[in-house]
Amino acid sequence: MKDLNARLKQFKAAEYDVNREKYEKIVSSQNPHTLFITCSDSRIDVEKMMQADPGEIFHIRDIANIVPRERDPEEHISIVAAIEYAVQVLKVDNIVVCGHSNCGGCAALMHIEDYQAKLPHTSEWLLQSLPLRDYIRNKYSEESEAEQLVLLEKLNVFQQLVNIMTYGFVRDKVTAGTLELTGLYFNIATGIVSVYGYDPEMEDLLDRLVEDSTAG
Repeated sequence: MKDLNARLKQFKAAEYDVNREKYEKIVSSQNPHTLFITCSDSRIDVEKMMQADPGEIFHIRDIANIVPRERDPEEHISIVAAIEYAVQVLKVDNIVVCGHSNCGGCAALMHIEDYQAKLPHTSEWLLQSLPLRDYIRNKYSEESEAEQLVLLEKLNVFQQLVNIMTYGFVRDKVTAGTLELTGLYFNIATGIVSVYGYDPEMEDLLDRLVEDSTAG
């Protein structure tokens, strides 16, 4: 706790007081341009990555940056509520889903059976992306597990963009051109962030992958 208090005092003196004018502008309201959905992983510093000031980014963070599909809102209402608020009230211009290398959530999903007893809530959450894991295991069975994990981390980003589009209030604005969806993949080892634009064909592609996995 002593370290925490020291950090808070340092923030007040070295950041807030130095940039008081910047903070005073956002006291009464926020006007973020982007909803940024990413993993809870502590190694992802969104503001530094996006070179953003306070008030620019609205955050959602969860294990493996998963977005529940519209058919499951009652089970994961907090995520849906944050998306709804960002789009309908804050009227953000962008929704970004950011996955990353060395993702512990995706790594756990690769062996989800080993975690269901000791981490039941985490496992239940990760099961939303289980079809992707099964597809990768079947399609790329000759690849190493490390290579399969990278494929899962990246394909998982595409899946969440598709999941977001299951919500009518998002889909209407994307179709109207007033909201843009983007996927990112952050390689922690290199600092390279890959950018993937949303393509409506993603949905058909991912549906086929799930069907192939189920059939297999």
